[in-house]
Amino acid sequence: MRIELKHRGLAGIPIPYNIELNEIEINVLDFLIFRKKNSKFIYHKLKNASSQTIQNDSQRVKYLINLLAEQTYVDHDDNPVIGVHYCAATYENNMKPLIELLRNREWKEESIEQYVKTWRNFYRFLTATGVDHMMFMPDTIEESIVEDQEGNFLSHTNYSGKFVGEKETAIEEEFKEYKDDYVDSIISMSDFWRLYQHLYALDEVYAVMAFCEFSTLLRVSALVRDFPLTRTKLNPHFKPFSAATRDKIRMQDISYIAKGGKIKKTKLSISAHKIFNDEYINSELCNYEQRYKKYQDNYCKTKWAKKFNRTEQMRFCWLNKNGTPVSVREYQAALENAADELGIKIHSHMMRHTGATQLLWRYLKEHNLTASHTNDLLVADAHIMLQKLLGHKNVETTRMYVRTVERMIQAEKLSMLLNSALSVSKKHHDELIKNNKALSNGLSSMERAVQRFEEHMTGSNILDKIKRN
Repeated sequence: MRIELKHRGLAGIPIPYNIELNEIEINVLDFLIFRKKNSKFIYHKLKNASSQTIQNDSQRVKYLINLLAEQTYVDHDDNPVIGVHYCAATYENNMKPLIELLRNREWKEESIEQYVKTWRNFYRFLTATGVDHMMFMPDTIEESIVEDQEGNFLSHTNYSGKFVGEKETAIEEEFKEYKDDYVDSIISMSDFWRLYQHLYALDEVYAVMAFCEFSTLLRVSALVRDFPLTRTKLNPHFKPFSAATRDKIRMQDISYIAKGGKIKKTKLSISAHKIFNDEYINSELCNYEQRYKKYQDNYCKTKWAKKFNRTEQMRFCWLNKNGTPVSVREYQAALENAADELGIKIHSHMMRHTGATQLLWRYLKEHNLTASHTNDLLVADAHIMLQKLLGHKNVETTRMYVRTVERMIQAEKLSMLLNSALSVSKKHHDELIKNNKALSNGLSSMERAVQRFEEHMTGSNILDKIKRN
């Protein structure tokens, strides 16, 4: 069997239905309902899930069921069979091979672990509701995690916290990588601008999304869902570029829904806003109003628009040149395909890691600090800054960024963060762009974006503004 999800708006619970029978898959639907409203029924340590977690869990369970539908195995009579129902699947014969499949597809181990945790909770729910199944996974291990004053040095009072977490045993320890920095998740500025140019030639929207993700440090889901085109319920005081320029506003807050459903804020500088406005909203190639007309005239008549209950009156910030709202997966796929063609390693979250590392590096540089200064005082200062931009709660996450800068200094890798893109100018691309207007436009846009990026990082005084606020 295979399932699809019928979405009922951002806050609703997706409706899973069996494609072959065209019926609701009630076990999956009930799991999502209980996961949102009564998670302790599933497992006593679980908290009720946010709307974003429900969306994630629904996709992960769907992925499991559909992977099982494609899986080939040998039955008791040694006959090859394609497809197994999730209730008939076993850990050894079915789930372990799926985990290995994801590993062979070069999934990160932490991503595989998140999927496995959701799958475990789904089968816990089936057990709790008396649904017969054959999935008996190895027991998890409860472990106590203690937070003390050292991990919470921003507080001026004594602090001690203790909670019990679960150690996932379905992922072998040998495959788990415990990293304490983001050195391997930093993209060089040279590669970033190559990527920007390539995306621009494909569709300006992808390039501008990458630039905005890089400069605002938003997660991809928040970038797609919450970046404001104009005033919204989440951002009622947001000013479009023309109004911000008129009122001489150099920096605006952008509210977004973070992990766990909490509303947090990041910063949009006027320099980044100008790229959004000039290269996308008022693009000479295909401006926003042209895209929106295609959305109304073409996209709204498709089965996909009806499936997601989208109407002609709705406004989406990110529309591709065909008028289709850009999804998280479409944006990620554009990055992945561009990275493959360019021969570089890039995934969307690297934009956020690199942008945050750029801020810290420039902070060190502007205050004449070196690697020897990456002590608790610097961490405390950095945490105040990154907490407001990245929504960090745990200071250990901030420490990872500080260690990233420290180790890049020690390894003399900071040249990766130097903005050398302007050395790659038109004269080096004469033959390449001679008969390729799109690539030529992309190169011109890249040079404009490089200038705006420098203004964003220096001219807008983003570090000082964040600390003052």
